Amino acid sequence: MKNYLLLITLITAFTFNAFCQNENVIPVQVKEKFPDITLTSSNGELVNLPGKSGRNIMLIFIRGKVTPTIWCPICHYQYLEMVDAVEKTNFTKKYDMDIYFVMPYITDSLQNWINAFPQSLSTIEGWKNPENQQDLTQPAREWMDYTRKFFPDNFKYNPDKFKLKLPVMFDPDQKVSNGLMLYKQEWGGTKVEQNVPTIFIIDKKGKVHFKYYSQYTNDRPDADYLIEFIKKTMK
Repeated sequence: MKNYLLLITLITAFTFNAFCQNENVIPVQVKEKFPDITLTSSNGELVNLPGKSGRNIMLIFIRGKVTPTIWCPICHYQYLEMVDAVEKTNFTKKYDMDIYFVMPYITDSLQNWINAFPQSLSTIEGWKNPENQQDLTQPAREWMDYTRKFFPDNFKYNPDKFKLKLPVMFDPDQKVSNGLMLYKQEWGGTKVEQNVPTIFIIDKKGKVHFKYYSQYTNDRPDADYLIEFIKKTMK
C-alpha cells in the first residue's frame, strides 16, 4: 500500500511539474536561456528539454497542416533533408547534438503525418516539373525556378519501410507553442491549427545561439546552412 501511494505521489508531482513548466514558457531570443519545456514523444513519454542532458539541441517546430486535410509539403521535405544531412555528415555526433521535430498536435496524428509523405513529395516534384512548361506564365515560371533551387533533392521514400530516424515530439495542448508565440489558427494564407515554422539551436547550457522564425512558409534555412552555422559557433 505504501509503495502504491508513493508511486501515485511521484506521478502526480511529475505531472504537476511538467504542467507548471509549460505554463511558464515565454518567447526567447538569441543569447537568452531557453525555458525548460516538456513535450510528448511519439511513444507517449514525457521528455524535458533542454533539461540537463549536456547536449546541444536543435528544435525544429514544423508548420504541420496547411488545411484540415493537407500536411505541409515543405515540412516533410525538411525532415527528410535533415535525416539525409545527419547520415551523410554525422554532424550530430561531432557536435554532441540532438535534433527534435515538434508538432502542435496529439501523438495520434503521427501516422497520418507519415502517410502523407508520398503526396507531399509528389507536390514538390509538381512544383519543380510542372506540365506544359512552355505555356507557363511568368510568375509560374519563377516559382518553378525557385523550387528547383530551394528543393534540389529528390528523396526516395518507401512508406512501408519508413522509420523515424530523427525523433518527432508533440505539444498536444499547445502550451509550449503558445508560450513561444508560434501557435496560430490562421497563418500563411490558411485557416487551420498550425505552428509558424521555427528553429532554435541551443547550447549545452541552454542558451539560444540561433533562432529562425518564418515570415512565409518557404523561407526556411536548409540543412547545409544550419550545419555551417553549427560548425562556426557550437562546441
